Amino acid sequence: MARWQQRSRGAGRCCAQCGAGQTPLVPDKASGYQYCDGCWTEWTASARPDEVDRPPNPRGGAERRLDGRGEPPDKLRMPQRELDEEGLWPPCAPSSSSSAAPVAVAATAPAGGDLSAPLAADDRGAVDAVMRFAAEVAELRRQFLGSEQQEVAQKSQEEQRSEVESLTAIYGDALQVLSADGELPLAFRLELSADIEGEGTAEIIVTTPDGEAPAGLVEELPPLVLYCALPLGYPLDVAARPRFVVDAEHLSASAIEELEAALRALSDQHAGEPLLFEWSSALQERFVQPRRVVLPDSADSMGVALRLLAHSRAERDRRRCRELQTCPMCLDEVLGSRGVFLDCGHFGCRDCLEQMALLHASESDVAALRCPAVDCRRPIDAEVLRDLLSSDPVALKKWEDESLRRCLEHMQDVVFCPRCDADGDGERVPVIEDSDHMARCEVCFYVFCGRCKGVYHPDTPCSSTEDRLDALEAKAAGVGPEAKAARAELMTLRHLAKTTKSCPQCSMAIEKTDGCSKVLCGNCKVHFCWRCNKVIDGYDHFATSDCRLFDDDEIRRWNQQVKTVDKAQVRAHEARFLAQFIDPAKLWEQFRPCPRCRNAVLRDGKNNHLRCFACSTHFCARCREILPGSRPGDHFQKRKTCPQHSDD
Repeated sequence: MARWQQRSRGAGRCCAQCGAGQTPLVPDKASGYQYCDGCWTEWTASARPDEVDRPPNPRGGAERRLDGRGEPPDKLRMPQRELDEEGLWPPCAPSSSSSAAPVAVAATAPAGGDLSAPLAADDRGAVDAVMRFAAEVAELRRQFLGSEQQEVAQKSQEEQRSEVESLTAIYGDALQVLSADGELPLAFRLELSADIEGEGTAEIIVTTPDGEAPAGLVEELPPLVLYCALPLGYPLDVAARPRFVVDAEHLSASAIEELEAALRALSDQHAGEPLLFEWSSALQERFVQPRRVVLPDSADSMGVALRLLAHSRAERDRRRCRELQTCPMCLDEVLGSRGVFLDCGHFGCRDCLEQMALLHASESDVAALRCPAVDCRRPIDAEVLRDLLSSDPVALKKWEDESLRRCLEHMQDVVFCPRCDADGDGERVPVIEDSDHMARCEVCFYVFCGRCKGVYHPDTPCSSTEDRLDALEAKAAGVGPEAKAARAELMTLRHLAKTTKSCPQCSMAIEKTDGCSKVLCGNCKVHFCWRCNKVIDGYDHFATSDCRLFDDDEIRRWNQQVKTVDKAQVRAHEARFLAQFIDPAKLWEQFRPCPRCRNAVLRDGKNNHLRCFACSTHFCARCREILPGSRPGDHFQKRKTCPQHSDD
């Protein structure tokens, strides 16, 4: 049962049909609700024969218009409140303020009851804006039904329709007529938007018992909503004043009261004249979206904050879909509605993104499915990829299988059964590994060690690589098919140990064929140093450590290809290249002044043997001694005055 049902059932505070706080109330034994005399009497008088035994509350199944006839009216925008199972208004649920979040609900307003009594100012904070507006419309409808001035009414209706049509021409879809053709009174709903103060962003603050807590920033705030119903005689009769209710998602009750007071003042000032355009202009002038929205401490304050953030995102998406966007792949300008906006905020036309997704999915290169923007490269969301690949079920299935495989490989407690896929062409069976590295396959029931993939060996360390090689060598020394398989496996392990290294992140074996020491793992797309096997980001690792960007074997390979590059030239080019990745303060610490010409010479890593580029003088970076040009290395090797490599 909803909270408002628990509060109102049998509480005796208000009528379950019209919300009037009259006493005494007539209890309904079947439903447990209580009703005022007017609602109960009018229901029994106007109900159809099949409805006599039902309560007057719309929960009984009899939905009516504001005048009690026909089908329920169109949906109105009303402040959010808990609805019953049929999506109807609850009987009487207090609201924290008139700034609660608006949602679309069925406006099954009261079919009867005494709604002519005006609402007191103290009661407005407890009744939602649309409920108040429904009461105003019901009161005007009774005035129309009881009026005998048909000529005045007809002439005023023409003036009212003309004025509303003029507002529709100005505001377009922002104005919504709520009453049907020929229905009285004429009621409408007008949304008035305004820019945030200073044309920036607004901060949403939620008040909690512990203080104020920021909920986020928004670029768009909900509009101000004016509900208005035109009475009999307006605008010809001086005494006829339009009934209205002002509501906003995020404004406080005091701010709403201030705007309503301004409209009432204009109504008194322009009595007997058309007011609607004056009202809309005054609201647009006075209504400025604040840059700081503070929500009061209430049960739904966080919900209101989340709805404000969702509204801002929805408005941003609608605005971007109407604007021209540039695709970073084909560089064409297309409407945002013809492309896809990724979670990172970047845009791509649908044709380019579909081709990219199909290409990488067919190649099982899931890691390459990233944002096409050069400065972003964030992974594309799974729902977006599923939509892009929906045209090719085979590619979609391949992407899902590869994504699952990569996810399982990155899980630390998941290993694959070595027996189910012993030949490498079967289905890999994932197995959960216990804390003591024991794993049991649910397919072949093989119990094995999760680290070495051998038979489970409790309280015994795993065999080292050397032990496994020795065992294979002993097995390969025999004859027969087992010895032949052992020899093949032994050759494979020796080749892998010589030419590959394990990725420090995913442990995939990586083979480096040529190039520098910065290696990219093809499995997890992480960069690492080939020499020290550490994960790196840029080239600053080689500029600030002992690891060389190019090793001597790579230089010799270059020499064999071009026959013109020597080691000194390569080292000088390497030093100039790496110098741009060093922090300026750390770079200056690497310079040493030449003792002969005083030019600054860059120290190469931790090497103390420096050679001035200006005067070709060899000197020691540690003691600043000039070294002989014929045998400069004797200073470090024979005499051992200073170490050739040091941290200082």
